[in-house]
Amino acid sequence: MTRTMTKWRLIAPFFLLLTPLLQAEEASQTTLSPFEATYDAFRSGKKLGEAKRYLKQTDNGYELGYSSEVSFLIFDDKRSEQSWFVLNQGRLQPQRYLMQRTGTGKDRYYELNLDWTGKQLTVGKKRQPKALPWNNQWLDPLGYQLQMVLDLKAGKSDFVYQVLNRDGNEREYHYKQAAEELLLLPYGKLKTIRIERTEKDKQVLAWVAPELNYLLVRLWQAEDGVEQFDIQLSELNGHTASPK
Repeated sequence: MTRTMTKWRLIAPFFLLLTPLLQAEEASQTTLSPFEATYDAFRSGKKLGEAKRYLKQTDNGYELGYSSEVSFLIFDDKRSEQSWFVLNQGRLQPQRYLMQRTGTGKDRYYELNLDWTGKQLTVGKKRQPKALPWNNQWLDPLGYQLQMVLDLKAGKSDFVYQVLNRDGNEREYHYKQAAEELLLLPYGKLKTIRIERTEKDKQVLAWVAPELNYLLVRLWQAEDGVEQFDIQLSELNGHTASPK
């Protein structure tokens, strides 16, 4: 018994040294599964258009995209967003973000570029340097949604993110896991987790489906109590689920 205890004391420090290395290796092996998803876009219960989300691998990392096209009476809105990023120990590192909007009213174009080596943020087509202290916790306006998926898988239930808005200004988003819900969507019935972000002037509710690898299956947003949009999953990789 004494010999066994002595042996354990000798090798225990090696396990203590090895554990962080194993954890780092496990985090570095975190991967994301590509997908293509289609959503119906509603407002006040009326379908106004369609939205799409996708994730694909690139030569240098990943590309996450979102696009929507909605129309209501004389109002028309088309927009697209792309986020290019890499994974570093289970965390997204945004490299570039684009957002374009056309339709009724003024067209919009936003661009963010993040140089993690030089610790420089630039904004707009001309890539003007942004006078903002560098923050290693930055996420872009699209990528933070995917970071939440990784954090959910890691067992977290409260989330705080430092998000750059489209102009390159830093905002802090607070989310929390609220409840489990069975949703009836255009795609079919799904068991989901509802996540909430509530502020004085904006309310955001998001539902993810663990059985679909925590895919975002519904997103609802309101400002000053007025619903802005409600997108609900209708197809995944070109397929609609059978009703359950």
